[in-house]
Amino acid sequence: MSSLLIRNARLVLPGRGDLPAGSVLIEGERIAGVFTGSDGPSSAGEVIDGAGLAVMPGLTNAHHHSYSNVLRGTRNDRRLESWALYTVAHGYVLDGEAIRLAALLGAAEAMRHGVTALIDHAPHIAHAEAALEAHRQSGLRVGFAPFMHDRSDHDLLGVTLPADLRTVFDAPNRAPETIADFYRRLVKEWQGRDGRIQLMLGPNAPQRCSPALLDLWRTLADELSLRVHTHLCETRPQASYGEREWGGTVHELARRGLLNDRLSVAHGIWLQESERDLLAKHGVTVSHNPASNLMLGSGTMPLVDYLKRGVRVALGSDSANTGGAANLFEVMRLALMLPRPTTADETEWPTPEKVFALASEGGSRALGTEAGRIEKGRLADLVLLRLDTPLMAAPEPSLNTLVMQGGAHAVEATMVGGRFVYRDGKVLAFDEPALMRRYQEVAATIVGAASERLRLAEKAEPYFTALYPKF
Repeated sequence: MSSLLIRNARLVLPGRGDLPAGSVLIEGERIAGVFTGSDGPSSAGEVIDGAGLAVMPGLTNAHHHSYSNVLRGTRNDRRLESWALYTVAHGYVLDGEAIRLAALLGAAEAMRHGVTALIDHAPHIAHAEAALEAHRQSGLRVGFAPFMHDRSDHDLLGVTLPADLRTVFDAPNRAPETIADFYRRLVKEWQGRDGRIQLMLGPNAPQRCSPALLDLWRTLADELSLRVHTHLCETRPQASYGEREWGGTVHELARRGLLNDRLSVAHGIWLQESERDLLAKHGVTVSHNPASNLMLGSGTMPLVDYLKRGVRVALGSDSANTGGAANLFEVMRLALMLPRPTTADETEWPTPEKVFALASEGGSRALGTEAGRIEKGRLADLVLLRLDTPLMAAPEPSLNTLVMQGGAHAVEATMVGGRFVYRDGKVLAFDEPALMRRYQEVAATIVGAASERLRLAEKAEPYFTALYPKF
């Protein structure tokens, strides 16, 4: 078993705001020892002098749509219900090669930002194999959650589209048996591949699933022992539907036995207090996506209230064409700052230690992995950051400095399961220059292929914008 010793570094340890000097010993894919001060071994198979470095647990992007990494720069100046028309138009024409490129582009970005794991909530089930192969190649730890849904927003929200547009924007019509066979096959072929790939159920959103699919959700989660990832009440119209039809979406999930600690939900902005309490009671993790929520005007998740109620929270970047960069340092800063104008008691403001724990431990919990903390026995999903640069300069290194100043500029190396996937400015897990050459060859085609679909999205949009004054 290979061993690696990182010594004389500053360590980000659980529950501490300071960064004590110390060493981390890694054997195989796990942390074999954590030592502060001058304690610990002096040799190993490889020794890294950590002078000027901090060692932190890797971050988990707990809500991401990897396909969007080839759609940067496309429009994001609409509310979600209208924006979705455009991203679906682009997504409809993406082929397996575009999905492969998107996943690897996202991986190169993620590891530069200290992200060692992510949940990919994936709409393009026809190209699931291409996405999974790219995730395997990336070297990152990935929860892959392919979509399932059979109900359309225009029907749920009372939008009357002309017949020619309905056929374009209707949800897919796939029998529950077909969906079940799809998941069973993927689990058989991919679950646990390379020790890093995890299959998850990916209901698009509860209201977008018929009763038959909600039943299938429970059946497959139990039968295949799968974790589940879904959107939840991202916008006011979505929440209003749940309140009208079910007395609250979370209440319906509870009645159906779908709430448990294997479930993670993205957004959760518009929930009743009783719904938040149910999430806390059942150990559900909420992925907070502040950048995307702001970009699409969806609202601001009441993070302080969630934490006071004991709801488990993680952080996510969402789509590249809504939340921007998959930069969890920036997401941490937004999570830190956004509650302050509306929280009168300063003692209730989230601290740097808290938001860092959401991005590390919280995300690891959503994935169900033994990572997220620098502790003996945990997976060695670790990040080395440079502290000896002008951008990170501080009288004394601290977690506050790391959260407030950190970013890709500080990331020296990223490690997953004891193996470096990024080091000294280079991606090691795959050929990044070849990836970029291929992307540049097809980038214009990827966006241009959607022109006719985008025209139809423009025709449909007024029917959706007419909704918003009602809310």
